[in-house]
Amino acid sequence: MPRPSGRLQRMLLIVLIGLAAVWAALWGGASALAPGVVRHTMPELLMHHLGIGLTDVSFSSVHISPWLNRVEVRDFHARIDLNPRDGFPLRSSVDTRTIDVRLRDPFALRGSVHVTGIDVRLDTSDLPRWLPFDGFSNGDLVIMDLPLGQPRRAAREILEGFEELMAENEAEGDVQFNGEVTLKVEGVESIARLYAERRGERFSLRFQDSDIGALAEKLKLNLAPEQLKIVSLYPLRVPAIFLITVQARNRSERYEPRNAWLRDAHRHVTWSFLLTKHFGPEFAMTVTDAQEMKPGNSPEERAMDVQNNAMGRLLFAEGETLNALPRLVREHPDIIRHPGRVNPFAESRRRHHNAAAGMPSRP
Repeated sequence: MPRPSGRLQRMLLIVLIGLAAVWAALWGGASALAPGVVRHTMPELLMHHLGIGLTDVSFSSVHISPWLNRVEVRDFHARIDLNPRDGFPLRSSVDTRTIDVRLRDPFALRGSVHVTGIDVRLDTSDLPRWLPFDGFSNGDLVIMDLPLGQPRRAAREILEGFEELMAENEAEGDVQFNGEVTLKVEGVESIARLYAERRGERFSLRFQDSDIGALAEKLKLNLAPEQLKIVSLYPLRVPAIFLITVQARNRSERYEPRNAWLRDAHRHVTWSFLLTKHFGPEFAMTVTDAQEMKPGNSPEERAMDVQNNAMGRLLFAEGETLNALPRLVREHPDIIRHPGRVNPFAESRRRHHNAAAGMPSRP
């Protein structure tokens, strides 16, 4: 094969140099524009599409890869406002070690966002009702398969996924997250790791069982491992569940200081009543029944607790008040006040059922 002539070689070299110059100009222009985009465009995008106020933006550097497929922002800091229309000044803040945006599919313009070293501190004026902790630290977040070429659509997908996650603690998407939060119950604080757990195409947030167990131990709550596992699956409910558990224990000790079995009955009825009030009967039954898996209880004790848990749900459904429970625990015929009454109670219920059905009772 004949070698290209010197003239052709020079032309090819000029074309290559020209392309390199254009590419360098694009890279240089993008690098020059990037800080302004981060400082000005990001706050506008968050405000218009996520309803989040962002100001006092600062960072140490913005790097764009030579292939124009990656942007990395280091040491990002900003003041944030989750409710920018409430008139309160911005007292909340967010810091990150890196924000890494990568274009992984150049044809579909889809890519990922990876944020490390996230530290969010929320002021009380910004704290939503549904959020039981005022921020998190040492966080790491990865969101895959975002339409980076359409920032508005990407913001909308993030917002919709977040709303679904907060409503049901489950959302669709390829998301990874972990971070530390401080749980506060009755003046007791404990750090727990919050992380995303994948289930097929969906994910949910949860705590580590051991961290929830550590909080229960600090509050001197004797919870079964099965219950800790269930509670860990509902991170936004954890402080309320523990507060209800402490409240039920304290009320039972106040109203029944001398009789241990009456105190046990009062605690279970009140506990189930309050869980039903706040989270509904199905969730209350799931949590309270898990507690009865705790080893050490006799079958009669377990049957007594299950019945009294059911009575707590029933009394709430019947419109009884919290203040009426002490009297009802002592007087209601369907509340068991001693495990020795479990078998006679069951026999009485069986006879009542047979009589209602027209069946003869056994001698």
